[in-house]
Amino acid sequence: MKNLFKYPWLMIFIISIMLIQPFTLLDIKAVDEPYDAVYFGSKFCQVCIALDESDDAFTRLENQGVIVKKYIIEDDQAYTEIFRNYQFTYDVPQTSASVPIIFVGETYFTGRDAINEAIDQFAIRDIAQTQVMPEIMVAPPSDFSLVYFILLGFVDGVNPCAIAMLLIFISLLGFTNNKKILLRVSLTFIGAIFINYFLFGTILYQFFNRLQFLSIIVQVLPWIIIGLTGFLFLLNFYDFIVTMLQKYNLVKNQLPRGIQAFNRKLMKKFTEKMEENSKMIYVITFFIGTVISFTEFLCTGQAYLTAILHLIHFTDHISRGIILLIVYNIIFVLPLIIITGIAMKTQSIIGISVFMREKLHWIKLFNALVFLAIFLYYLLFMI
Repeated sequence: MKNLFKYPWLMIFIISIMLIQPFTLLDIKAVDEPYDAVYFGSKFCQVCIALDESDDAFTRLENQGVIVKKYIIEDDQAYTEIFRNYQFTYDVPQTSASVPIIFVGETYFTGRDAINEAIDQFAIRDIAQTQVMPEIMVAPPSDFSLVYFILLGFVDGVNPCAIAMLLIFISLLGFTNNKKILLRVSLTFIGAIFINYFLFGTILYQFFNRLQFLSIIVQVLPWIIIGLTGFLFLLNFYDFIVTMLQKYNLVKNQLPRGIQAFNRKLMKKFTEKMEENSKMIYVITFFIGTVISFTEFLCTGQAYLTAILHLIHFTDHISRGIILLIVYNIIFVLPLIIITGIAMKTQSIIGISVFMREKLHWIKLFNALVFLAIFLYYLLFMI
């Protein structure tokens, strides 16, 4: 128990996990009442709201004698899986996998206009009276590319922005020569970055996950990923060329100089107040790591955002997505932990900095190739 208090970021991470919405999959029992059609909608879908409140679609169907079973995606986590199963059974293409959608007989209608037209022409009623809905099959797991996800985590981890801030922080720890304390303080700093990145990613993931079945999201998301990865490929390839020519002042993918100066001043101001025998050094370190994690996001967030969008596109369950976010962030901080170990052992921050600068062009090229691979994957297979 005493060891736990030596690393306060571990306690904060555990508390953070406890505060996150519980990720349990609820079983949906079969409803005894018979129904003729199945509807999927969303609380965040203005078209769904208009279909119900302005168009009175369900009242009109009821007047035609059609009983509709309604699923609102946000009402239960299990409804997402049920929706996936219906999409798989009815072979709904990816470009049409959005709400609002009504399944009836052996067909489906998606979108406000198509549903209203089907109601007005009594098509839903006639199909319900003449066709039987097929047995709903269980959809196989999404074709999630774990390799791309891990590579994005590694790209984020070897980002010079994150490594530079860590090296500056370690170099400012002049209050002690005790390697154990230096290691604990450094790991607390890394832990703060890990926790804040994980929480920030979780918030983004859960927010976008709620919107994943909106028609505009379904249609636009692959293009957003293509645009983002294409831009990041060009940005990193440009940085590869200028670093090959050793024109480091022309590097584009880095923190603005004003923010770099702010980070240095922040770390210098607080590390000067640290005392070797005070437990407050870990609290101060965690605070510094928290602030740095937000300012660094301008430089390291591109890969993270791409990973989150990729996660939303392919992951069915929030619980699985959260686990993958933990894996991503472990990979993200792993290079920082390794560099901390090397710095403690060699006691040479300058040597690591020189090495990073000498290899910077290869890091930029690796990043560019990863983003190019994801760009081509979405362009060739997802559009």
